[in-house]
Amino acid sequence: MEEELTRAFSKFELSSTELEGMDLCSDDVSEGVKDCNRSLVGRLIREKVANFTGVKNFTNHAWGYPRNFVVTELGPNLFQFQFEIDDEWEKVLMGGPWVLDNQVLVIKNWEMGCERKPQFFRYTYLWVQVWNLPVH
Repeated sequence: MEEELTRAFSKFELSSTELEGMDLCSDDVSEGVKDCNRSLVGRLIREKVANFTGVKNFTNHAWGYPRNFVVTELGPNLFQFQFEIDDEWEKVLMGGPWVLDNQVLVIKNWEMGCERKPQFFRYTYLWVQVWNLPVH
């Protein structure tokens, strides 16, 4: 396997245009960051990879069909949820915990580079309700 990969990478070349790279002006970056400010990032805590369509349908329904709601899959069980209206964004952020298919969906406010930070999803708030405790 290692030899096959070494052979494949030795044949890999970038064109002169690709070597030049791409220059993103600060306006492009600023616009992208502005678009993400009303975003949440969610990780579904589970071993099995979640079905993107299932996550999109669940969140759309559970969160009251937010206007112009966009769901993007950033990686396995990692999603970005973009909202158009501040009130809808805040309602979801403050309304958890969210459970999808008996698994916790951890939601955090988006911040630049969060998808590359493994510690970003270290914990979640969980509500616990206890029944039938003996009274002393």
